[in-house]
Amino acid sequence: MADDSDLPARDPRDAQMQRVRVGLTGLAAVFLLTLLAASILGMLGQDEPHGVRLANGAVVGNVAEPPKEPLAELGVAPGGNQPKTIMVAPPPAARPIVTIAPPPAPHLAVPAPARH
Repeated sequence: MADDSDLPARDPRDAQMQRVRVGLTGLAAVFLLTLLAASILGMLGQDEPHGVRLANGAVVGNVAEPPKEPLAELGVAPGGNQPKTIMVAPPPAARPIVTIAPPPAPHLAVPAPARH
């Protein structure tokens, strides 16, 4: 068996830093793999337009136009059969103009010295 006395003593702080390095390296590897997979899958989806290629080379898509209001087309939209009414707020009442008089100017007279 190997003798453990030959190995240098490791500081607990060094062990923590090694764990942090390994963890960050693993996170970086997973991040890079995810980016690679996303770019590959993104390129694969851009090759052909959606639809069917006919013998003459034309592409025919059988994708219907998406409904404008799906709930209204199903007949379950709230208030679908009622005519739309426009609520107009009444104009604000004219407010009276209030003017506030400025406070009186302070009296800055120097008091006369007291005589005995």
